[in-house]
Amino acid sequence: MQRLFSFAQTTIGASHLNRGIVCQDSSACADNENYSFAAAADGHGSACYLRTERGSRFAVECARDCVKEFLEGLENADEALSDERQRDELFNQLWRSIIARWHDKTEQDFKNDPFTEEEYERIPEKFANYRTRYEAGDYIGAYGTTLLFAVVTENYAFGAQIGDGKCVVIDGDSNVFAPVPEDPRCYENVTTSMCQDDAALSARFFYLPKGLMPAAVFLCSDGVENSYWNEEQLFCFFRGLALTIVENGMEEGISQLAEFLPSMTKKGSGDDVTCSGIIDMTKLSSCSDGIREDLAEASLAAAVPVGEALGAEEIEYDDEELQQVISDVIADKADSGEAAAEPESESETVPEKEE
Repeated sequence: MQRLFSFAQTTIGASHLNRGIVCQDSSACADNENYSFAAAADGHGSACYLRTERGSRFAVECARDCVKEFLEGLENADEALSDERQRDELFNQLWRSIIARWHDKTEQDFKNDPFTEEEYERIPEKFANYRTRYEAGDYIGAYGTTLLFAVVTENYAFGAQIGDGKCVVIDGDSNVFAPVPEDPRCYENVTTSMCQDDAALSARFFYLPKGLMPAAVFLCSDGVENSYWNEEQLFCFFRGLALTIVENGMEEGISQLAEFLPSMTKKGSGDDVTCSGIIDMTKLSSCSDGIREDLAEASLAAAVPVGEALGAEEIEYDDEELQQVISDVIADKADSGEAAAEPESESETVPEKEE
């Protein structure tokens, strides 16, 4: 019986449907002979980022292809990755290859299909500087996106992230945790992005050795995360998803997830919602009783999306036109002579942007 299964589900946001905006999230998954892969990417909501939906699609494709090449070329993987210094070097090489390939894809896309006047007219007048920048040839920002991916093999698991969104792991003892460090530069409507100049240096990684192999790894865009009041509520959602998969099987479990996501965005964030992941069915089944007990102990309200608690008719979705990449915010502040807004401390848990 196959042990590892990957999945990827993306649904357009309720606010995007209301405003006639395309889905800007993308996701991908792949089950190979020696590993499984999953990814999620979230394009930027502001109309200034003209082709962000293409950028997010390119991001998950580049991550998938570069991970495949990375693992195929990695000799003595267990030994190499067990050494922290060597592991850091290898992960940084992988990340740089993803960024470089993403730039190649966006540049080729622009070369084949330059921006049209219709696209330029979508940029709000107050952000006319974006049009000036793009017309001057600095167009890569138009494709800006976040990226989050994970890989699980027989002997180790790892992943990387730039921007907001969440990676959630359930281990073999039914513990739930977020393995990727928070980025203090992601706050309110501001995020880091693959389009910024220091993107090659901005990834956050996680690594789990053989003794800590996960039963499940879940990835989600911030549209999912912001549909819940806090991290514990989000963890309850993933506990429930894990149990649904165990009790109904992988195919039916993911089918039920796909049916639920439109309701989540309508009653929650209003944003595009993406959920992908990798499941070790044997390990997840063995710890399902613990997951069930943990879920039962949590407050019933902890599993309720924001909008369901408020009443869907009361929801006012955030204005996505205010969303910016961190480097754009810094540039705007510099031009105006103001200091860029920053979180009070790097150790502080910073609320991520809402769309």
